[in-house]
Amino acid sequence: MMRKLNEFYHTYPHVKYCLLFPVYLAIYFIAEALITKNYWVSYLPLDDHIPFLEGFVLFYDLWYPAMILIGVYLLLKEPENFKRYMKFLFAGFFLCEVIWVLFPNGQNLRPEVFPRENFFTQLIAGLYAADTNTNVFPSAHVVGAIAVAAGVFHSQMLQKKNWLKALTVVLCFLIAISTVFIKQHSILDVFAGVALCIPLHFIVYGRVPQPLPQKMKKMQAE
Repeated sequence: MMRKLNEFYHTYPHVKYCLLFPVYLAIYFIAEALITKNYWVSYLPLDDHIPFLEGFVLFYDLWYPAMILIGVYLLLKEPENFKRYMKFLFAGFFLCEVIWVLFPNGQNLRPEVFPRENFFTQLIAGLYAADTNTNVFPSAHVVGAIAVAAGVFHSQMLQKKNWLKALTVVLCFLIAISTVFIKQHSILDVFAGVALCIPLHFIVYGRVPQPLPQKMKKMQAE
């Protein structure tokens, strides 16, 4: 077993970037435990006009496999893009955590009683029990969704797969708006997550991705 792990590491040394995940989780759970009251409430009047749509919990939960799938693909196929994907993802996550700790925040939008009882509301009840209503601004869910989209759009091997790009945009948009439809976030958290990702994208990726032929010519010229 250890031999296989050692061989895997030597073949894919960039897998060490995955060590950022337990660090993020440790800080996240500490913040969850410490920030329980006396927090600034994230809210916009627009939140009052956003309905509770429990079916969107499915898109909310797709956040996890989406991040894993693009991460594994880039890990195995595109080492340099995997590094950039991980830098974007965890720089965004860690910036969220810094804001949460320095500026404790939460939201009070969760319904006290669900308007309906069904499979989706049961999923949301489990989510509410596992995840507090604090540490919401900016939304890490939005940051993660944008990181997935950036990972796909900047992938050299996926440049010509326009159907996949379109599907990724739709999926990541649905993931982002799911946070407000299941009352896990204020729309303000979504805006903040997008605002955080704009400068981060240019820092990590630079300009808008070039078409594959141009990239290949540039690489050959170097």
